[in-house]
Amino acid sequence: MKKLLFKVMAVLLMAIAASSAFAMSQAEHLNILMDPGKDEIILNPYTASDSNSIVIMLNLYDGLFEYDWQTSEAIPCLAESYSVSEDGLLWTFKLRNARFSDGTYITSETFAESWNYMKDGPLASNTSFIARLDDGSLDLGTPDSRTLTVRLTNPVPYLPSLLCQPCLAAIKDTTSYSGAYTLLGQDAQQIRLRRNPYYWDKVETDYVDILLGDNLGPMLLDGTAHWSMAAVDDASDYMVLSRLYATTFFYFSAKDGAYADENIRKALIAVIPWDIVRSLQGSLIESTSLVPDSGLEADISTEITRYLEEGGYPYGQRYLPMINMAVTRGAQNATVAELIASLWSRALGITVVLNTVPVTLFASVPEENPYDFCTITWIADYLDPMAFLQMFRSDSSYNLANYSDSAFDALLDEAARASDAESRTALLLQAEQILLDSGVVIPMSTAFATNFVRKDLVSGWETNPLDIHPFKKISLISD
Repeated sequence: MKKLLFKVMAVLLMAIAASSAFAMSQAEHLNILMDPGKDEIILNPYTASDSNSIVIMLNLYDGLFEYDWQTSEAIPCLAESYSVSEDGLLWTFKLRNARFSDGTYITSETFAESWNYMKDGPLASNTSFIARLDDGSLDLGTPDSRTLTVRLTNPVPYLPSLLCQPCLAAIKDTTSYSGAYTLLGQDAQQIRLRRNPYYWDKVETDYVDILLGDNLGPMLLDGTAHWSMAAVDDASDYMVLSRLYATTFFYFSAKDGAYADENIRKALIAVIPWDIVRSLQGSLIESTSLVPDSGLEADISTEITRYLEEGGYPYGQRYLPMINMAVTRGAQNATVAELIASLWSRALGITVVLNTVPVTLFASVPEENPYDFCTITWIADYLDPMAFLQMFRSDSSYNLANYSDSAFDALLDEAARASDAESRTALLLQAEQILLDSGVVIPMSTAFATNFVRKDLVSGWETNPLDIHPFKKISLISD
C-alpha cells in the first residue's frame, strides 16, 4: 500500500512539474539582447553603477517615484500622494498599499531603514539632501506605516527625480523585490525575470529573458528577440536613435602628484587638437560643455610652456611622470585614445600606458581608481544640471575626478538656496565654468542611445531622454 502511495505521489509531482513547465513555456516572454562586454551585471542597488545593471534594477525595485516611460519625468510610484511645506524643506509622502515579492508589506520603515543604510560610505551622497539628527541618522519620520516624512537641508525642487534611483527604492533584502519583476535566475548567458505576483500595477508580460553576448544579432532579425540594446548588423530597419541627457567626456582623476595640478592639466589639454579628436569620435553632436546645451566651453587655447613652468615641470628641463589612461571597449575609443597618447608622448615626452578596461574598474569606486585619465559617458539620473555637477563636489561620495574647489562648492550651495529658477541657472553656469576652466573635465559629445526594436512585434517601447524603458510597459503584439 505504501509503495502504491509513493508511486501515486511521484506521478502527481511529475504532473505538477510538467504542468508548471508547460505553463511557463506558454506564457509570454519578452526577449532582450544585451552586450555588457567585460562589465559584470551587478543586481545590487547599493553597489552597481553601470547603465546595464541599472536598467535591469529599475524593473526589480520600485521607489517613491519612477521615470515616465515617454518623457523621463518623475511620476508617483510607491508614493500614492505627497505634499511639500511652504519653505520646501519638509516633504510628506503617503504610500500606496504595496507589497514585496514575498508578500510582506512595504512600509515607511522600509524606506527609513534602507536610506539610513546608505548614510555613510560610498553611496552617502545619494542622501546628502536629507537633514541629519543629533545621532547622525537621517531626519526621516514614520508617524504610521504608510506615512514617510523627509526633512531636507535645503529646497530640492527636483527631489522626485532623485527618488527614482534604484538605491533609493524600497529595499528589504537581496531576495525580495518591490518592483514589477523578481529575479528568476542569472548566469553568464542570460538573466531571467518573472512578474512579481504581488505587484501593485499592471504588468504586460509575465517573463523577461535578457540574453547576454556579442553575437546574438540574428535573434533580433528572425524575431526571436524583440529588443536589442547592443548593435545588430544589417538591422537598420529596426534601429531607433535618440538623443540622451548625457555627455561623453574625458577627465583627470589623480588625487595627488603632477596630474592633480591644474597647470599641468591645462598644459596637457593645450597639446591636443580637440576639434579633430571630437570628429574622430564619430558623434552626431560634438560638445564643449559638460551639462548638455549649457553652451559653456573649456579654455584650451593656452600657452603650454607657461603652464608647465607654473606646475613645476619646466619644458625640456623636467619630464612629467608616466600617465595611466583608461578607455572602454570600442574601435572609436581606441583611435581617440591612441591619438591623445601619441601627441602627449611626442610633444611632452610622457610615457602613456593605455588600458582598455571595463568601466567598473575605474568608475564604481572613484577614490580607488588606479588610472590618471579616463573617459566615460555619463547618463544623468534625472533631468537637471545638478545630475552632472553634484558629483564633482568636494564632499561627494561619487566624485569621479577626486576634484575639490571651494568656489565651485559655494556656487552649488548658493544655487540650492536660490529663490527663482533664473538665478539658480546662472549660478550653476558659473559653477560649470569653474569646473571646465580647471582642466579636470574635457567634454567630447552629447551622447545618443542606439536601440534596435522590433516594433512590429512589441508595443509600449518609446524613446526618452534617459533611455529608460520599463519592461512592465512593453507588450507583445498578438498575431
